[in-house]
Amino acid sequence: MYTYCKDFKDNLALKEFTINNHENYILRSIFKEQADVVCFSCYIWNIEIVKRLIRNIKKVMPNTKIVFGGPEVSYNPESENFFGADAIVLGEGEKSFYNLVLDILNGKELNKIYKSEKISLDDISFCYTDCIEDYENKIIYYESSRGCPFNCQYCLSSIDGEVRFLSEKRVKSDLDFFIKNKVTQVKFIDRTFNCNEQHALFIWNHIIENDNGVTNFHFEISADLLTDKMLETLKKARTGLIQFEIGVQSTNINTLLEIQRKTNLNKLFEKVKLIKQLGNIHIHLDLIAGLPLEGFASFRNSFNDVFSLHPDMLQLGFLKLLRGSGLRQNAEKFGIVYNDYAPYEILYTGDLSFADILTLKSIENMVDIYYNSNNFVNTLEYGLKNFETPFDFFHALSEFWEDNNYDSVSHRKIKLYEILFNFLEKIDENVDFLKDLIKFDMFLGENIKNLPAFVTKTDYSKIKCELGDSIYKDIIKTKKLLHIEKFNYAVPDCIKKDTYILFDYGEKPNTYTYLYPLW
Repeated sequence: MYTYCKDFKDNLALKEFTINNHENYILRSIFKEQADVVCFSCYIWNIEIVKRLIRNIKKVMPNTKIVFGGPEVSYNPESENFFGADAIVLGEGEKSFYNLVLDILNGKELNKIYKSEKISLDDISFCYTDCIEDYENKIIYYESSRGCPFNCQYCLSSIDGEVRFLSEKRVKSDLDFFIKNKVTQVKFIDRTFNCNEQHALFIWNHIIENDNGVTNFHFEISADLLTDKMLETLKKARTGLIQFEIGVQSTNINTLLEIQRKTNLNKLFEKVKLIKQLGNIHIHLDLIAGLPLEGFASFRNSFNDVFSLHPDMLQLGFLKLLRGSGLRQNAEKFGIVYNDYAPYEILYTGDLSFADILTLKSIENMVDIYYNSNNFVNTLEYGLKNFETPFDFFHALSEFWEDNNYDSVSHRKIKLYEILFNFLEKIDENVDFLKDLIKFDMFLGENIKNLPAFVTKTDYSKIKCELGDSIYKDIIKTKKLLHIEKFNYAVPDCIKKDTYILFDYGEKPNTYTYLYPLW
């Protein structure tokens, strides 16, 4: 077994930080350990911080050795100094890092590079056994396979080519541990989880049959690889047990060909619709702005195509030219100019200007705030009808947002409702209905106490006489779980009839019931 947790636990200290921790705090924490060797896992998200940290570590701990590992230092390490690191760990880290630690404990001089060949995944120890309490209410990352069968040119997984899997016996043991300990979420980091039908079915069947009612499992899949047998299995899952992240990236066929992404778009769309029909799986769809041959108009089409699938989340990401990726090597060919600093995000391309990128950034912000939050569902559905396409709606909303300097500060949720109303009232004549619709979304989300000025407040002194004494008493008894509001329309439908709606916050998701005393 290649593990440091058991063999070397008396000699190692694991320190976990986030990009939100102040660098002085990280430096102080490392200094207090007075370690002989400090090792960093290097990714695009932390490498700039790490580079700054080690300069100071070498000043205050001059005798300490620095070791790097991870994807940010794995490409062409022989030809680069990597900021003065004493050693680089490559390949299967569980083995190469193991060998490095053995050299340290045996007093040997460190090699510049520690590289290992591929190993059997079952030889890698399960790392969570001794420390599960530290991960309560956190996402736990888990891999049941390594590698990817595809060759997408923006991704480093394409370099491997081969896909290796943990044995069913090992996976079953690991999953049972998560289920027994009622972990909140297990996020599989397998690059294309369902590339092997037998492997995927085994795992899905196991978590469905042993569902503890709490744990959620997240998978990155290729929807066009879903089979009828897979869909039949997924049909049996509890709502909330499984969520999928599906990378569409673009619906421009020429773009997909250029980045060597083998996707059957027709089949992908068909399978996503079938998953939606099951009604029990959360779907997260991804797009990447800045891919070759995709200009602003083309991306608008891709956005509208994906939006038409009504995913639970739509992530609008931006191309990052990773070290060692095919697109980075061919950046000049496609006119791609990118930031010199990690995460190496594009500034512009031969097809997309910097101004276009800024516009898409603003649109991304609106999608996150108003669509992905799931707080404005009915108001959005109504507002979208005023525009030719969903992209045009979010584009106009982003311009309104910036024109009014809403991008200069953060806003409470109640203010976000007000901003959306201010935007829609300028383009829709039925202002009274808009007020009711936004009020409906607000109370459907939570029992709000302080309403914005434009929302009509219910006169609760009239509730008892209009609804009857028995209903009124029931509401008063359970006032923390029930709430009643009067509306001028039968929202979310645009029907002009006075009514009361009873909101029930007893279970998630919240529910509502129409009361029609005035009909």
